[in-house]
Amino acid sequence: MASHVDAAVFIYTEHSQYLVDQVLENPFGASITPVEFSTLSRDSAAILEGVGHVIVAARVPIIKTVLGYAQKYGFSVGIIPLPTQRELPRSYDLPGKLDEAIDLALRDDAPAIDLVLCNKQIMLYKAMMGRIPLLDAPLDMSRRRMFWHGLKRFVGLRLLTFNISLANKQKIRTAACGCMIVQHHESSMASRIIGQDSGVSDGMVSMIISSPSSIVEYVRFLFQTLNLSGRRKRIPSTIGYIKFREIDIESETELEVTIDGGATTMTPVHCETLQSAIRLNVGDELREEIRTAKSAKQKINIQHLPKGKEELQKATKKAIPFFAYASEERFRDLFLALREDARTNSMYIVLMVLSTMLATVGLYQNSSAVVIGAMLLAPLMTPIVSLAMGLLRQDKGLTTQSTVKIILGVVVALLSAILITQMFPHKPLTEEMQARLNPTLLDLAVAIIAGVAGAYTKAYKEILQSLAGVAIAVALVPPLAVAGIGAGRLDWDFFSQAFLLFSTNLVGIV
Repeated sequence: MASHVDAAVFIYTEHSQYLVDQVLENPFGASITPVEFSTLSRDSAAILEGVGHVIVAARVPIIKTVLGYAQKYGFSVGIIPLPTQRELPRSYDLPGKLDEAIDLALRDDAPAIDLVLCNKQIMLYKAMMGRIPLLDAPLDMSRRRMFWHGLKRFVGLRLLTFNISLANKQKIRTAACGCMIVQHHESSMASRIIGQDSGVSDGMVSMIISSPSSIVEYVRFLFQTLNLSGRRKRIPSTIGYIKFREIDIESETELEVTIDGGATTMTPVHCETLQSAIRLNVGDELREEIRTAKSAKQKINIQHLPKGKEELQKATKKAIPFFAYASEERFRDLFLALREDARTNSMYIVLMVLSTMLATVGLYQNSSAVVIGAMLLAPLMTPIVSLAMGLLRQDKGLTTQSTVKIILGVVVALLSAILITQMFPHKPLTEEMQARLNPTLLDLAVAIIAGVAGAYTKAYKEILQSLAGVAIAVALVPPLAVAGIGAGRLDWDFFSQAFLLFSTNLVGIV
């Protein structure tokens, strides 16, 4: 059974004066000296010097003042939360019932916890700068309300440049809509994001950085977070997380920093932790967490945040786009591959000749197996994906190179098909040829879906082998071969219908 202090000073205000009698008549026999805060503030040294334990029931700013005195004079503290206070009890596991709160406040085994300071102001559970959609939403809000809360906060959201300096002199420059410093903040959505990683005695400052790169990514984050029943094991891609002894944050424009929903300061802000600075009576669950806590490690999880000159310029230039911007710095290997795919070489010409000849022979044989083999051999898909990226990024060099390569491939394919046709001038038309005439909207739909699939498989090495399946689905070379057959027969109606199918596929992919 827990033991209690023999004597304590009770700090109260006009909002908690009604508690004085109940604290004085506590069932633990503790001798209580009630002191109104206004009296304390006039001569704190005379009242608190040599005091072993203090109970406080007041608003958050006054509680912080008392905690500052606790650090100075070395007494332990018990907090009796007011009925209107919601975040404070959740963050420090304080009971809601008055008799239980008095019991906890008078215990004599208060564990040591950290004090987090933001610009030398005490922070109890959170400090916010900029806009942090959803992360500051209370957990007791319904999912529907939370979803609309997140959407409304997203309107007009922009990313700002932040310069972050850590205690080891490491500097981070990124773009974010806002940052949130947390201290075991159990009452907001942020607690689900970082889980048990933020403690009251770990000697660290925990910082969450919100940086949605697109509307699509943010909506996905909303659904993922709202459908989360427990705590996340991984940080979402829209979030960065830093855990360090000291963190300095500077924004490109001066931002207001709200501490615990009340006191404010301005950026730049210096956040530091005074480890085991005070002794505070907390609930049993949090006590156990403190007792079993392992040594904390510094963490920097910012791999998804914008970095580098190009990304930062794009991220902060205008409002958050619908789709995320793909920078060359983030996808360096992919862009190198796309630029290489846009260059014309002898291997491309040879493969175009062979694949078209194979497709033409397969069409004359009415053999779908041979035609499929030609689809797999054809190299047309790669410059088309490069062209799509060039158009999307308005990259003139990539667009021009890809276009030239595609046109050259088309010309080579037509000439190859014409050559085979001249070798077999009297061969009749087959069903495989007829199937490549009269394109419909379904053909366009296939091309569009295949284009998306092609870009997706190109972006991820682990599924790159699926590009062959995309090539089969969209079938670029067979329509070209049929068009070449039409040109070889001087049947321009035949040629135009087949070439229209190829053009439909090409436009759909791009």
